[in-house]
Amino acid sequence: MDKNKLQKEFETYNYLDNQKWKEEIPSYKVFKSDTIFEEIKVSVVIANYNNEPYLEKMMNALVNQTIGIETLQIIFVDDCSTDNSKEVIEGYLAKYPNIEFYQFDRNTGGAHTPRNLGILKARGKYLVILDADDWYELDALKSMSDLLDESQDKMVVGGIVQVNDHHVSAKSIAYYAEGKQINRNIQDLPYEFYEFLGPQGIMVLTSLVLENRLHFVNQRVADDVLFFYQCLRISNKISQLPQKTTYLNRISENDSLSKTINKDFMISWLRALAFVNQNFPNDISKERFLARRLDWLVLDFALRRNIGYKFGIERLKDFKNSLDKYLGDLTFNPQKYFKEEARKIAWSDLRQRHFLHLYLFVNWHSHRESLKIKKKINNLYYFVFPGNILPKIPINVRASAYKMHIENNFSVFEIEVLTNEEINNFEFHVVNDPFKSIKAQEVIKKDNKFIVKFARKELENLSENYGLHIISNIYHDHIVEISKVTNKNTNVI
Repeated sequence: MDKNKLQKEFETYNYLDNQKWKEEIPSYKVFKSDTIFEEIKVSVVIANYNNEPYLEKMMNALVNQTIGIETLQIIFVDDCSTDNSKEVIEGYLAKYPNIEFYQFDRNTGGAHTPRNLGILKARGKYLVILDADDWYELDALKSMSDLLDESQDKMVVGGIVQVNDHHVSAKSIAYYAEGKQINRNIQDLPYEFYEFLGPQGIMVLTSLVLENRLHFVNQRVADDVLFFYQCLRISNKISQLPQKTTYLNRISENDSLSKTINKDFMISWLRALAFVNQNFPNDISKERFLARRLDWLVLDFALRRNIGYKFGIERLKDFKNSLDKYLGDLTFNPQKYFKEEARKIAWSDLRQRHFLHLYLFVNWHSHRESLKIKKKINNLYYFVFPGNILPKIPINVRASAYKMHIENNFSVFEIEVLTNEEINNFEFHVVNDPFKSIKAQEVIKKDNKFIVKFARKELENLSENYGLHIISNIYHDHIVEISKVTNKNTNVI
């Protein structure tokens, strides 16, 4: 894209460091707790639109934080909700100190403007952004602020737990997998660190945001990731907390913003990536950030069929043309960072404009795995197309336990694993809390078969439901199918 046109887009969507984003904040009404303390440790900014079903859980976790409600500034900004959000928050205003309720006179169409008002009102030493349908672990704000006090860093990340209809899982494992870290240079952060970078699990120094006039751009998507990547760049060094802090709500009936993956979604993300590419130096952090987001966009717009932008050759062409328009001046090939072979194939086809080949590949790749041919080639495992007309795809990790027995003080699982990844270990995770785990005492490998031994007493004393996982590297885990070998009356599932 012509740089002047791109600059115009940045201006239209409030990317620039000027007063426009402030001027677009609408008028509002203010309601506050009777008691407001002056000395504030952490400001919590919550943007809300019609999240009434989730507000009680979110607010209860805030007012009961171990850091103490008297040290928090809870800034709740309502984007002209049509449900009973106001009535829910009024109950907390009457009962607790330090709650500020701002209600816009009109709807702004996204979380960016409510968050921007919250930033301008923040008085705490530290700042967090909380989605109204998420909630914190009770010691999260104390743990994160204590670590920043210790390290004197300007940004900290901690563990995230994702909750959906069927299970609970760890999110952004690279935030915490290497244990407690302080003063870590952002150039040392792994590719997997950039998997998420949303508001969950992050705390920043408030002065970093205010002094650098950071704000959320006027988009329904990519605004939060861009904001926190800017924080990361300015911080230069960060702390990492090896414990859970935030619960990320991904329940299907949750109707929050930014859930439709369509053409506007695609363009918004590419615009944000173009801004990063234009405004930060060419270094490892920028490469890994851009590559991880492109890795994800390739999945959505080259490989997925069931999104809000109809799949077909025209969509593939539009995606390629948009990539060229916004990121045609990339100085590196992001494909070298991609982990999934299918995404590497898709990127290669897009670069060469082999749209028909990519279209046929996606139609085959999207079939259920049970319909695909599995084949071992040179001790590696692949899904292959009949006649090898289309590229073969390495199987990442597929695992199933086929036998379980007791051996002295061990519970022993015999597991077949199809994978091209290096296996580090096996662990049992609590189904409703992936941060609780039991590690295997011994692992014996025989070709693609593993004999995995767990301390018998540890498994027998389980009081919660556990699932068996493979740890293929410190950033990835995969579920092992064990239903064929476990007793239905046990807690192991």
